[in-house]
Amino acid sequence: MKFCPHCKINIGGNLEKCPLCQNLLTGTGEEDYCPKIEIKTRKRHKAFKIVTFCVLAVIIINLALDYLFIDAVHPSWSPLVLGWLLVSGWLLEFILRKHYNLLKTLFLSMIAVSILCQFTESYMYLAWSAWNIPYLGITSGYIIPILCSANMVANFVLSMIDKHFTDHSMIYMFLNILVGVVPWLALLFFFNGKPPLTWSICLVINILAFVGLVIFRGRTVLSEFKKRFHM
Repeated sequence: MKFCPHCKINIGGNLEKCPLCQNLLTGTGEEDYCPKIEIKTRKRHKAFKIVTFCVLAVIIINLALDYLFIDAVHPSWSPLVLGWLLVSGWLLEFILRKHYNLLKTLFLSMIAVSILCQFTESYMYLAWSAWNIPYLGITSGYIIPILCSANMVANFVLSMIDKHFTDHSMIYMFLNILVGVVPWLALLFFFNGKPPLTWSICLVINILAFVGLVIFRGRTVLSEFKKRFHM
């Protein structure tokens, strides 16, 4: 029988992670008590195929327009469309799943959109230099801190509404706090200047959210630290 060092309980069967806290189990496993049942996922597979076909169809049509049908000199937008459609299709397929972690989806969406916005801005500046498009730093100065702040507020509200979000998704709230705090510190120490107002606002929001979590969900926060760092 396996044992969970975090929950201090014995777990029957041959599971690798605790069903309560998702921490790794120790000990020797046993035979599964119940036979495995195959879950029919035809609807999800069909939705995934539809999403995949639509994304690939738009990409192929866009490549054809960009390189086959337009002969005049023009900025190539295909890499931008390709990146945005692939990530959008992946997020949509992830949301279409029957079971998904909402806070994980919000965090991954924030990271994906931030990377794509930075890629878009850099690509337009480098690849379209002949069109004299300036690099304004909109993504790093405005989009990322605004997305991080909005995501943190959403996470905090969800954790207050439903305890399930806090108990099973605290790690994504901590990661969001790091995204909001670390860039501000880097701007302060490595660039020898006061960080932009948007990053300062993001810092304050993340600190307030962390303080609120400690006050209202203190035991859960401590339990999450113990679980993640195997304390």
